[in-house]
Amino acid sequence: MNLESEVICGYEVPAKMKRLWAMELDLVKAFVAVCNQYGLTYRMMGGTLLGAVRHQGFIPWDNDIDLAMPRKDFDKLLEIGPKSFEKPFFFQTPVTEQSRFFSTYVKIRNENGTAGTQEDFDQGLNCGVFIDVFCLDEIPNGKLKRKLYFRQLNEIAKMSRFSLHKTMKGGFVNNVKHGLQRIVFKYIYGSPDASQLFGIYQKKAGRYAGQETSEVAHQAFGYHDNFVWKRKDWADVTMLSFQDMMLCAPVGYDAILRHQFGDYMRIPDDKATHDYLEFDPDVAYYNFFGRERLNN
Repeated sequence: MNLESEVICGYEVPAKMKRLWAMELDLVKAFVAVCNQYGLTYRMMGGTLLGAVRHQGFIPWDNDIDLAMPRKDFDKLLEIGPKSFEKPFFFQTPVTEQSRFFSTYVKIRNENGTAGTQEDFDQGLNCGVFIDVFCLDEIPNGKLKRKLYFRQLNEIAKMSRFSLHKTMKGGFVNNVKHGLQRIVFKYIYGSPDASQLFGIYQKKAGRYAGQETSEVAHQAFGYHDNFVWKRKDWADVTMLSFQDMMLCAPVGYDAILRHQFGDYMRIPDDKATHDYLEFDPDVAYYNFFGRERLNN
């Protein structure tokens, strides 16, 4: 891949962004190698899928990669991932981070770079450059079943704040309310930590796996209609060019992208990025944030 600065679709991509892309592509190659080794399937999704179709690679102003896996393959990845990615790579979940944070999906990181926040680092989290791997789950047919399904997942995710935070910002009243909710949480659920909640979430999210439902969803950030798609559009794969690679894409990518983005071939005025994160492909995150990573 050309690592020099370049103008793409009227947007100047600096050389530093190109180096970030190269680091993320190395992560994708490692991920694909693991998938091939264990017979797992994946597809590009979100902005990565859009980039493959519209730009044959990264959206010029984008700075991450999103991939998706069916439930069966995602569960297998959770099993083999921690031992399949060696330094400088890191397979990040609440389990591998010893319950220091909660997430509903997986990040695979390269700790020779930086993509995170000072707050994440202070919590002891790996803040290396990352790619995201989401799970696509079959979701129930019927409005009531679907509403209950997403509500339960949302409640499980909300529970993480009780296991991670003894107090909350917002003053005395907020803290009293939070404290009472923690007591109820502990009484009902036995106060599982973030790792246990991650396991509970995955089990509940995947309970319709293998059933003949009409739609699938990635519910990592709660229910959003544009993250719910026709199951048939994800059923098979086709190969699309992405930078210097050929990657798997869902065969119904046109319908998927139209549902999520509308007129997806139009270059938008709003060029969204993860601007809340610090990105640096040239400096290891533990040096970028000023001290050695916390190990306990």
